[in-house]
Amino acid sequence: MRSLADSRDRRIVACLLTVGVVQLFVWSAPLAHAEETEVIQQSFDRDPKWEQYRIQILPEKLPLVRQNFGYRRSQHAGGRTPGEIGGTIQRSATLSRYSKSIPVKTLNDRLSASGKFAVTGGVGGSGVMFGWFNTKSRGWRTPNSLAFRIDGNGGDRFWVFYEYGTRNRRTGGGGAFEGERYQTTPTPPFPADGTVHQWSLNYDPQGSDGSGEITFQIDDRVYRVPLLPGHKADGAEFDRFGIWNVQTSADSIDVFFDDLVIDGQREDFTTDPNWKGENNVVQFRERVVRPFHNFGFQDTAFAGGKPGEIGGIVFRDEKPAYFGRPIAKLTLDDAFSASGKVALRDAGADSGVFLGWFNGGKKRRKSTPEHEERQTDYVGVMVEGPSRTGHYFRAAYSNSDGRGGAPFEVKDADNRRPVILPDGEVHDWKISYDPAGGDGNGRITVQFDKSIHTLDLRPEERAAGAVFDRFGLFNMQSGGHHVEIYFDDLTITRGRND
Repeated sequence: MRSLADSRDRRIVACLLTVGVVQLFVWSAPLAHAEETEVIQQSFDRDPKWEQYRIQILPEKLPLVRQNFGYRRSQHAGGRTPGEIGGTIQRSATLSRYSKSIPVKTLNDRLSASGKFAVTGGVGGSGVMFGWFNTKSRGWRTPNSLAFRIDGNGGDRFWVFYEYGTRNRRTGGGGAFEGERYQTTPTPPFPADGTVHQWSLNYDPQGSDGSGEITFQIDDRVYRVPLLPGHKADGAEFDRFGIWNVQTSADSIDVFFDDLVIDGQREDFTTDPNWKGENNVVQFRERVVRPFHNFGFQDTAFAGGKPGEIGGIVFRDEKPAYFGRPIAKLTLDDAFSASGKVALRDAGADSGVFLGWFNGGKKRRKSTPEHEERQTDYVGVMVEGPSRTGHYFRAAYSNSDGRGGAPFEVKDADNRRPVILPDGEVHDWKISYDPAGGDGNGRITVQFDKSIHTLDLRPEERAAGAVFDRFGLFNMQSGGHHVEIYFDDLTITRGRND
């Protein structure tokens, strides 16, 4: 018969082995000076009941979306004979298109299109695209596209932009007005009064010393813009030409197109061209409405594994919102880390979200937009970036007085921020904060799949300190659009220092 002491010893050994197994799945990099750790593992197989603040809100009445465009026997766009394409097109997160199949073209091919259009009404905060795109193209701004955009600007007026998107969502373009911004240009907007406008859109792959160049003409105005460095090499593939809606929720526009010539092929629409329609004659209530979030625990499995994860639709908005787990207070003198899986399913330009450690009380009390006063007290990952690149998965921090950083471009080629595409692919990620790193000023290390980058705190910003009492998702407090993002299989580790 075994003694009680033997049984006790076996239980101790078993416990030690169990602890060892758990730690194998924790962030593999050592936590600075950590002799004791706390580990939280969350698979989200059930609702974790984390703290919620303004994460699931709806307008009193969901807006009605009406799409009604395609072939028409009308003659609004000034064609030589009756027959044109167009109608009522509304901004919506739901894709709507009317287009024709074309031989596959790339950014190494010459492209040309011309015709007439007229805007007869609607407008408001509307938007419609016209040009080349890919069958798989989704989102705002559109990857694999080269087009011009008719953009409502309130009341009965509109602006016109010309733009492109590469396969990896790098974008560029310009506007049909003097100066860099329509908000400050002396050029008046176009009135939505039915005036017929002549236009042409051309792309020369050898233009701008081989970088590729777009030329856009509307009436008697001509504009040229080169592709940004590296964008032609990133590439794009077009297999369709036609109309599609700007995929953010807003208003509708009434617009018509005629006398179209696409790469030398004429379309006068005297008869129905039988182009393909996708959600182009529909009516429904819009759920993705700016700035109404819908994130938190979800009974889905977009980020891999069994059903159950956190995430959803998060808007950039001036008001605070978060979904966070209360934790023991941490400061910039503590070591901590987290890891898991992530999938970004949708993301427009001017959108973003944070994941990491933050201060719940300060977040709730923040009522000013970021451009007036930055958020304070956070360390984490920022999923956001300039539209010319897409969305970076990058380190970010802010101390108790709002000083910090989240650089998306650095000179060191070995320290580049990785880009996460809104394609639903599942990625592994890790983030750690080492208070002794960065020459003692603190260092954030982020791993995204096999890519690793670091961000060192500045001495004066570290000295000001910060306090964190939550871990989770929180919004960027600056007006913009939405991301749809999901996280699963989360491990959070806290190191207790000497």
